[in-house]
Amino acid sequence: MTTLTEDDVLEQLEIMEDLRAFMVTANDILLRAIRHFLPSLFVNNDAEIVEYAVKPLLAQSGPLDDVDVAIRLIYALGKMDKWLYADIMHFSQFSQYLAELAHVPGYGDEVVWDFISNMNSITTNTSLYNALKAMKFADFAVYSEARFSAMVKTALALAVTTIVKELTP
Repeated sequence: MTTLTEDDVLEQLEIMEDLRAFMVTANDILLRAIRHFLPSLFVNNDAEIVEYAVKPLLAQSGPLDDVDVAIRLIYALGKMDKWLYADIMHFSQFSQYLAELAHVPGYGDEVVWDFISNMNSITTNTSLYNALKAMKFADFAVYSEARFSAMVKTALALAVTTIVKELTP
């Protein structure tokens, strides 16, 4: 399995026009990062263990081929910080929520702001979060909605890259 680079992640997310497609892609990236991280929890490069125990667990439709199940295991083993667990769960739940909506909200919509405001990987980056807040609550005669939406998309992409970096064994 190849390691995702920051450039790969940003390129894949940049081409997503709507929020639903962005979140589906983000969750796919997070699942790939989790799948890459999981073997480091179980083995010390023992080829036999990898082949006969770890690979079946990680196989498509295997028990750990689900973001929610995999991160719960990692968190339960004490191999993931609480903020990271919360952010990944938040991405997964928001993506599921968007999948159920008939109308996909835009990047600048209030529901997306609520999502961002609960993302540790964004709120702890104070300069980014303060810039987003300033734009969110500014007079849009100064800042266009398109510019704010682009900044939200960038912040979400940076959150995904932060999470992927944390999941690099």
